Amino acid sequence: MTTTPYVLDIPFKGARSGAFPLTWGQHWVWESIVARAPYYSDLSGSHVVAVPDGCDLSAVADALAALLDRYETFRTKFSLTPDDVPQQVILAEGHLRAEVRDADDAEEAAATAVRDFNDQPFTLPELSLRAAVITSDGNPAFVVLCTFHMAIDCHGMVPVLEHFESLLHGRPDCPGELTHPADRALEEQSAKGVERSARGVRYWKEELARFPDDPLPYAGHRPESPRYRTYRMHSEVVRAVSQGLAAELGVSTAAVILAMAAVRLAGRSGSRTCGIVLAANHRYDLEAMCYPGTLVQGVPAALPVADVPPHKLISRCYRAGMLAALVGHCHPGDLAETLRESYDARAAGAKLACVVNLDVPEGPDAQEPAGLTRAEAERLLTRSRYERAGGTPVQNERFYLAAHGNATDFHLSLRADTAVLTSAEIVEFLRDLERALIDCLPDEGAS
Repeated sequence: MTTTPYVLDIPFKGARSGAFPLTWGQHWVWESIVARAPYYSDLSGSHVVAVPDGCDLSAVADALAALLDRYETFRTKFSLTPDDVPQQVILAEGHLRAEVRDADDAEEAAATAVRDFNDQPFTLPELSLRAAVITSDGNPAFVVLCTFHMAIDCHGMVPVLEHFESLLHGRPDCPGELTHPADRALEEQSAKGVERSARGVRYWKEELARFPDDPLPYAGHRPESPRYRTYRMHSEVVRAVSQGLAAELGVSTAAVILAMAAVRLAGRSGSRTCGIVLAANHRYDLEAMCYPGTLVQGVPAALPVADVPPHKLISRCYRAGMLAALVGHCHPGDLAETLRESYDARAAGAKLACVVNLDVPEGPDAQEPAGLTRAEAERLLTRSRYERAGGTPVQNERFYLAAHGNATDFHLSLRADTAVLTSAEIVEFLRDLERALIDCLPDEGAS
């Protein structure tokens, strides 16, 4: 049973306030919001943090206040200037209204709070942080934090969550110096930033020139209703095999999945090259790793796949993804002319038809590679399951492949325009990708 929630009023105060231009990353998200409005609730991200024993409600409130005081991104709202230019507005002080929900089943109440937060898109006048405290018999059990992707992405939240957990455990040590989004926006407008954006645009132009004319052609059949469908595949095979191959080849797990998907996409277009847009986190140096903002931005990659052995293709995709993250970051507004030039009017949007966002655990939190043989992987296939899922269509994306993993589950999801892939073909694509990974494994006893 869940009792009637009440509101915990948390005051905050920071050293700086005012209106500032958007960062490149914020511009990227803003364009997505404009294209999808009002259906952009997937640009919210929720995180559940367990509250340690002995930490009372007052201590939780203090930890939330410390988070708001330190990170300007959570004290930020967004607005439009009189000329309709989006900007970020940092508040010097204010209050966060955190809902307190008392329930017999605290875990289920936390899951409900996540769904409630994620189903409701952020509004521009709203703070970029939502919070709910889940209690059981009046004792805090979980804190649910929901953030706006305009302000911070999931990669930027990693050190923030670590800091928040340390506060809950009574260790108030602050991390090192931060570059706040307002500072980054000003840096990106400098001469150095302008040149860096120009370099990114040159990279986009070169890669798009190598794309097939239509990376994912329409099939000619009548689309289903609703037109865009998403299916999710829960697969122990994909997780175990991709992590094992990544460890063997010294690449990222995402590169393994990308390589298998690239071959299948190129096959559908009858091309020797896969043209695809990668969601890159752009966190390739120490400063970026600690940046509490949003840096995820799409970058193009033209991947030659014909007559390339699987292991070599995986390594090639890894290098291409690294290069894209290093070079392809730029101001989205600087890309307009390049995108217009990259395709003719008859195939508008075709070059950006295929997008992948492969958020796969890496490093110490990832599961140990299983070292599966092909026969062992075949047996795991019986555990794979498929389900239809929700998903918001995005302009120019006829194919959107995403991977998500945590300690207890891993799944691939594919959203596609059913004028390109029918519902049955979406599931077939996921199954085929799973099978392709198994085919990369040696037979038992092979040297």
